[in-house]
Amino acid sequence: MCKRPASSGARWIAGGWQLLKTRPGLVIGSVLLMYLLIFLTSFVPLIGMGAGYLIAPLLGGGVIIIFARIAEILERVEDEPLAREQPIGFDLLFSQFSGQAPWRPLLGLGGVTILVNLGVLLALAAYLSAAMPDDGLAVLSRPEMSDSERLAALLPWLTSGAAMGMWLLVVGVYVLYLSATLFAIPRVVLAESSLPNALAMSFRAVWANWLPMLVFGLIWLALFMTVPLTAGLSAILLVPWGWASMYAAYVSIFPLTEDESTQTNVPAD
Repeated sequence: MCKRPASSGARWIAGGWQLLKTRPGLVIGSVLLMYLLIFLTSFVPLIGMGAGYLIAPLLGGGVIIIFARIAEILERVEDEPLAREQPIGFDLLFSQFSGQAPWRPLLGLGGVTILVNLGVLLALAAYLSAAMPDDGLAVLSRPEMSDSERLAALLPWLTSGAAMGMWLLVVGVYVLYLSATLFAIPRVVLAESSLPNALAMSFRAVWANWLPMLVFGLIWLALFMTVPLTAGLSAILLVPWGWASMYAAYVSIFPLTEDESTQTNVPAD
């Protein structure tokens, strides 16, 4: 694991753009297809939302494999100009569903996401149960109330001074969760790490590189501010670009070694 300077945050975004522009149709199409499949899975009765969380890391692993193949082509293209024409299929998106792929830790990562979200929801429910009077909870359970009316009734309790501590706790939990999971998928797929090791290495990498991560995040915040200005159309480009930039950040912080199965030429600063 490497510690990078603050300027690396911008370099990672540039590296992501290099990956995207090499195969724009494949990168944009595979990421959008991933989110479409996760969205459609949410409509499956009984298991919809849970199944979506479970398959998301598997599909994300397929996206990482696609980026690794593109990076391999970029490495070869100087010596083999025809390598740029090498086909890369959308079937790689589903590569982590095979028996030889590390699908178990990826499923475990989905399980971690479910547990974190359930924990946050239970904490919110416990706070509301303690803060609201019994008659307030009874009013919320009335079937004739609409969702907007329930939200209006909850807002005073969710925005009170006492609620600020709860929201700070929620934000803290999600910061820790995102730190542990940001690089977990590529660690599992490319480095064949176990789930605990992948989570630990991701957490260490994010906090060891907090300054370039801050630059990285601020640039993306500015870019995503264009989404409402374009009626959401810019998200079609920005979301795949974000995934590609995350891959560029990963190979910068974790340069691939000889014992790892995939090679890349994405600049490592």
